[in-house]
Amino acid sequence: MLFVILNSFGLGLRLPVGKLLAQAFAHWKIAVWALVINFVIIPLLFIGYLLTIASSIPGEIKVGFCVAALSAGMPFAPLLARLAKADVSIATTLLVVLTAATIIALPLGLPLAIDAVDAQLKTSVWDVAWPLLLFLLLPLVLGCGFRVWWPDLTPPLARWVVRVAILCLLFNLNFTLVAYWNLFVQTWGTESYIAALAGPFIGLGCGYLLVSSLRVKDVGIRHATEVTTAVRNIAPMLLMMIFPFAADPLVTVSITILNTIGIVTVLLFVLMWRRAASPSDTHATTNQPASEGLPPPTST
Repeated sequence: MLFVILNSFGLGLRLPVGKLLAQAFAHWKIAVWALVINFVIIPLLFIGYLLTIASSIPGEIKVGFCVAALSAGMPFAPLLARLAKADVSIATTLLVVLTAATIIALPLGLPLAIDAVDAQLKTSVWDVAWPLLLFLLLPLVLGCGFRVWWPDLTPPLARWVVRVAILCLLFNLNFTLVAYWNLFVQTWGTESYIAALAGPFIGLGCGYLLVSSLRVKDVGIRHATEVTTAVRNIAPMLLMMIFPFAADPLVTVSITILNTIGIVTVLLFVLMWRRAASPSDTHATTNQPASEGLPPPTST
């Protein structure tokens, strides 16, 4: 949970709201279609996959996949975009738009998605909403306020917050692997890992369709949009592991599997895009008004 709080607070520290709004209005078609893709198309594809190809996997794992399907806005999307020499400002703008929308869409959509896949677990709108409001939205607002009130202190604080947040995430991952190792081994014989591998390809495919349908020519914008759409948002997923579904370790296992495989898969695409990028490409270093205050690539 500490990762979620620090990540949200750090995101608020790094967000110049005025520039973000300008960027969102300048690319409003991408922002609108990103919302449709991430909260309508991808959840429907996930649910369809769970009802057909992956219908035999346990219900608790299906719940974890439903949580992932409705959790958009990968926290490290700007860093992956920078690594891919893509447009960091677009990735940051989409990250904020999708994270804000997740706070609304996840509580409203998760109970319906769980009913759709016929899982035995149940939850309510409020059980999902209150952790998001308290541990995701509130630190984000406080970070934005800190940036306004103490601008001189913001850059060094943001760098340290990001570093500590990443350490917390790594600790959480290792703790989960150790604590639930037997469950990870038991699920190996099911279709869970194959279903988890399908997740990032569904996201990448939808991201490709988004930029292709809008006829986006700029390669940096295309790749930034695809990265942001491909990987799901680990922050709300962790909150769902801790609160509504804390008594169901298979939900934790499924979320960990999906998120880990998703990041590794997308990272491979990012490295390929980086190799294919022109040496003169400057998206990752100069065209990033919305990522002001981010730590330099080496520190991250």
